[in-house]
Amino acid sequence: MNIEAIKLNDIISDDTDIYASIMIISNRARQIIDKRFLEQINLEDLEDSEELVQFSKEDFDKEKPMMQAYSEYINKELDWTTETKEDLDE
Repeated sequence: MNIEAIKLNDIISDDTDIYASIMIISNRARQIIDKRFLEQINLEDLEDSEELVQFSKEDFDKEKPMMQAYSEYINKELDWTTETKEDLDE
């Protein structure tokens, strides 16, 4: 596993501030974790040997959710909306 520092200059952009960027990345990381958890629950219901073979082919050396979310953010693969104060008042 490669360890490298996250470059904050990559996160900061003209459109969003650092705090909004961190929240976007962390929310995406939570989505990835939740998805993997649901997949793991589905694997617990295995009953026959064919399903066990499929389970054994599962890639357990996946990228960490935070780094995957960070990569998606840097590569502009994420879409999000922000609520303004006017949206909250309505």
